Amino acid sequence: MNETQTNRGPEAVAIGVDLGGTRIKAGLVKLNGEILASFQQDSPRTTSALRDFVASVRKAAAVPLVGIGIGCKGVIDAKTTRVNCLPGNLNFLEGLLLKDLIGGDGLTVCADNDARTALIAEVLWGSAKGRSNVVLLTLGTGIGGAALVDGVILRGHSGAGGHFGHVTLDVRGGLCICGNYGCVETYFSSRAIESDYFAHMHRASPTTLAVDKAGRIPNTEAIFEAAAKGDPSASRVLQLALESLTASVVSLLHLFDPEVLILGGNMAAAGPQLLGPLENEVARRTLVLLGRKVPIILQNAVGYGGVAGAAGLVFLQQKLLTI
Repeated sequence: MNETQTNRGPEAVAIGVDLGGTRIKAGLVKLNGEILASFQQDSPRTTSALRDFVASVRKAAAVPLVGIGIGCKGVIDAKTTRVNCLPGNLNFLEGLLLKDLIGGDGLTVCADNDARTALIAEVLWGSAKGRSNVVLLTLGTGIGGAALVDGVILRGHSGAGGHFGHVTLDVRGGLCICGNYGCVETYFSSRAIESDYFAHMHRASPTTLAVDKAGRIPNTEAIFEAAAKGDPSASRVLQLALESLTASVVSLLHLFDPEVLILGGNMAAAGPQLLGPLENEVARRTLVLLGRKVPIILQNAVGYGGVAGAAGLVFLQQKLLTI
């Protein structure tokens, strides 16, 4: 039996691909959300590199497949798989149909924004299952967002709905990758935190971290660790970044009134160091209007939730699952 002779029953398997600005991840995902095998590497910088990565995952699959789902940053037309807008280092995909780029052999290919696929995983198998109103933020290289509103995944007219990382925090702020100024992403994201710490180093402020021999500045994980050990610059950088994240979360809770807020992305791995201060301040600033404390929880599958959700696009399209 070849891979296009699909099993559509409870044992159905799809490939999920999560294409981010730094890493590309993939997995063989079962109908119950279980990931049978996982793959990852640095994000591709050419269409051929993306095609080769997906081909290698298909080759590794020893089971029939029902399709391939792709979660990709940017504005994705879920109906056509067209990448409508993708600034940054994946810009080479802009204007392309992902189904044409990686499809073949008649295998179904679905695509959507990567934060949206992360939310779909939570709706199908995780913390959002059985809920009608949920907001999810992915805290990584940038900030992604998605919302479930009265049981419907928010996409918006052009597919840009949920880009919460590009809500303006400061009208006098710096230029963002999206063309706006003072976006949330310019204050709380891996790029923002790392560049702010480097600015402290450049000013000769007290720091415990240094640029390595390859010229790489300290990454976000190292900055969180340094702050926990008393690095004054790391502590200050994270304090200011957390203030910005708090302000944006408060606005989102007032706007969407969700049952729960889910945090994903690589910075969610900071756990209590991030959640503790955020929960307390957000609760204080939203209790009057909402009349309750909105739970702030971590994504079920930190790191691979987007992979599972991308495969979920296929299961939903083929009506093997429903929201």
